[in-house]
Amino acid sequence: MIQVFGHLHPDSDAVCTAVVAAHWLTHNGRDARAWRIGELNKETQFIFQRANLTPPALLDMALNDCDVWLVDFTEPAQGPQSLLESNIVGIIDHHRLGGLMTRLPPEVWIKPVGSSATVLWQLMKPEMLSVGHAVLMLGAILSDTVALRSPTTTDDDRRAVDALVAIAGIDLAEFTHALLAAKTDITGLSAEALLNKDIKAFTLGGQVVHIAQLELYSRAQVDAVLPELLAAMDALVARTGAGLGVLMLTEISENGSMLYFSGSALADAEPCHVPGMLSRKKQMLPWLDERLRAESA
Repeated sequence: MIQVFGHLHPDSDAVCTAVVAAHWLTHNGRDARAWRIGELNKETQFIFQRANLTPPALLDMALNDCDVWLVDFTEPAQGPQSLLESNIVGIIDHHRLGGLMTRLPPEVWIKPVGSSATVLWQLMKPEMLSVGHAVLMLGAILSDTVALRSPTTTDDDRRAVDALVAIAGIDLAEFTHALLAAKTDITGLSAEALLNKDIKAFTLGGQVVHIAQLELYSRAQVDAVLPELLAAMDALVARTGAGLGVLMLTEISENGSMLYFSGSALADAEPCHVPGMLSRKKQMLPWLDERLRAESA
């Protein structure tokens, strides 16, 4: 049995694409089961409700010597602790390679597109997709590309959306509006929950860096809890010994991000607004890597 899952603190792409990837593997004669590595956010819950499907269970087993298939990540720090003791047999991703070592040559499908779901869609035959699975993949692509507005969006993503809308038989404008409403809904979430909503660990310039991205309609949504958010980031950096923590508040309405920093790697960095920055992968990481290199020069 192949265990299929995405990264810690999963977003919609990590969960939805894992479910469809497990279906694809099983259809091709390779028994597979999907898992999630964290709690579902409101957007992912919405997508599964619209798909009329049950989300995968929370991973509750050690992966020692298990065959695993990774979705939406290759950074070891973004996976469960026992990941490096597993046998990684496959990867579907759209991020940079993150220093992962494998026992044997795995099947690797990585492309510079807007979503892992787009990569998987290109591997599947249309007749393999149910209506529910088409909704999952559509939701994952629209989520990761911020409704095809992110600079990570490619023609492959647009073609995938067109094909998946036809299979799902849904109104794209209505579905997109409801999805973005769920994505930016932070009602009732504590500062710690907000910080962990979409946080990933990276290694840049030899430093461990935690980047927490909050996609909002307006920054005003977090004004009341911003001091607590920044304190939670400071605590995370201190607890993990990371060189840097970044809180990335992305305003969909204004098409930009406000950045806050914690840690010794950029000790003198002041909060700053970066117009046009929507993508952590394509914009934030190169932007931050350049500054860390300049700092160490």
